[in-house]
This record gives sequence, structure tokens and C-alpha cells, in this order.
Amino acid sequence: MDDSTTTERRGRLYGRKWKITIYKPAYTKDENGNTVRDQEHDTAVDVSMLKCIFQTQQVYGTAASLCTLTIYNMNAKSEGDVIKEGFQIAIEGGYQEGQYGEIFTGDIVQVIRNRESGVDYKLEIIAIKGILMFDTNHVRSTIAAGSTPREIVNAVAKSADKKITVGNISNNLSNQALPRGKVLFGTPGKYYRDICRFNDAAFWAGEDDKLIIKKVIDEIPSDQVLVLTPMTGLVGTPQYGDDGIHIKILLDCRVKLQSMIKIDNELIQRQLLNIDISGKGNNNQLPQQSQFDVDGEYEVKSIVHSGDTWGDTWTTEVVGVGRNGTMGLPMPYDNDKQTME
Repeated sequence: MDDSTTTERRGRLYGRKWKITIYKPAYTKDENGNTVRDQEHDTAVDVSMLKCIFQTQQVYGTAASLCTLTIYNMNAKSEGDVIKEGFQIAIEGGYQEGQYGEIFTGDIVQVIRNRESGVDYKLEIIAIKGILMFDTNHVRSTIAAGSTPREIVNAVAKSADKKITVGNISNNLSNQALPRGKVLFGTPGKYYRDICRFNDAAFWAGEDDKLIIKKVIDEIPSDQVLVLTPMTGLVGTPQYGDDGIHIKILLDCRVKLQSMIKIDNELIQRQLLNIDISGKGNNNQLPQQSQFDVDGEYEVKSIVHSGDTWGDTWTTEVVGVGRNGTMGLPMPYDNDKQTME
């Protein structure tokens, strides 16, 4: 192996980079002397230098994403402040060579202090992204007859108590107009789920908490196709599963829901069919070969990022579904009229 290749691999293995931040609210006095929240001056507690273990999970079709974060041996004051006032965590991670960015930003729902050994204490945090935006937010408004699903998306975002920033919305949403006006009263998640159910789409909170709505048949841009080999981040052997192709790579923030991973199909570990000859089981399994994309392109349907800032774990695990090429349909589809259900 030449020196340049050795240097490249060493950089990918050891050039890790991360930042882990916990946010606490700031307060000020209004003109009447009342204490009010000052969001522009929220306090950030950087815990990057401590031992931190995190795992984030995101699945297509589920609006919320989940994060568990464990921080070891914080000083007593900072620990107490986080337990009493911490409201949000942000995790950035990856590698120094252009593979660094946001992994997770979400709202804290639980904080627990535990003792792991005679000398080590740990702060365990559970955070969720999307719940406050979609399911504890509220909409009170009306929309006119003739409104399309895209116009409803924008109306809900604009009229929500906590305003929603609209990001990437599928161009393939139905143009069917409402036959009459409609009152909007409820959570944004309720209306976005109705739209997605009718359009066989999914919604979630993307980077910077922007609303994403994508249909499963949407074209995936070429700049969202990540080519992976053992030299560019692929870890171990991709595995066939009934839910898709399971792929593990070095931690990579560029992997998003409905992005694409391209691998060599010859690297995928096949499995024997589970055949039940008793007549009581289900033998209606799809042939495995039909599940493999002819171009080795797999659309990301679930993502798990795992990291240990003082340990060896630094990976992204993906389940991908074949698309028959960038412009093709996922393998469960025979035509664009079918749905995931």
C-alpha cells in the first residue's frame, strides 16, 4: 500500500471531530419589570471535552427522531443546572475532511443522574426532535375552497403558534383542490399526517428544524448519492434483511432520510430463505435477488448514528431499499400507483 493511501485511511479513522452542546434558557426583565424568556441569549454549555456516548435514531414515516446522550463526570454545578434548566441538546460530528456537520438537535424530555462505578457518575439525557414542532404546537386558522395540499402545508406552517419553517416539499404532491373552505384547529402534525397519508409521503424535521415532506417516488438528486467502498467509509459486510439492505459506515452526517447510498452488490451478504415445511408458516418471501438494485443504489429509510467520544464507536447504520437506479421506484413498488401500505 502506498503512502498516500495509508495517510488517507489514517485520516478517516482518526480524524474525528465533534461538538456536543446543552442549552439553558436566559431570562430578562420586560418594560413592566416581569421576568421573561430571552431566547436570543440562551446559554450554551459545551461538554465536548468530557466522555460522551450518544445514539440517534430516525426512521422514514416517523416524524420524530430520538437521541440518547450520556455524559460522564460533569462538575456538580453544571450538572445541577442541566437537570434543572437544560431544554435542548445539539450534537455535531464526523471527520475533519469535509464530513462534519449536524447529527442531531432536539428537545430534552428526561434527565437522570446515575452512578456507574465507585468514581464515575453519568448524566443520561433523552431528547426528541419534532415533537414540539408537530404534536405540542397548535393551529387556529381557516383556508379557502380550492386550496391544494401544498397551500395547506404552507398555511399550517404560517398559522401555527410556534411558526414552522417550510423546507423541501415534494413536487409530486397531489394538486387536488378542496371543494369547500376548511377550519384548521389542532396540531400541525395532524394535518401533515393527513396530507402524507393521502399522498403516500412522509414528513419530518430536517436541519435547522425545517419541515421536509417527501414522496417515496421522488427523484433523488445526484449530489445526494454517497458512493461507498471499504476505502471510503464502509464498515464490515452489508447484510440482506427483509426490511432492506443493512449497511454500516464510519459516522457520516451527510446521510439523510431519502438520500442514496451506492455500493457494490457483490459485497452484500446473502441469507438462506426461511422455509417452513409444516404448512403453518409463511413462505411468501420475495426472492432475495429481486431486492437488490441493479445499480447498487439504495434509498435510506432509517439511520442510526452512534458515537463514543473517548471510545471506538463512531458509526452510522443504515437500512436502504433498492431504487432500480436514481430515477427508479423502490423495490416494493411495481408502478407509481402503489403505496407503501
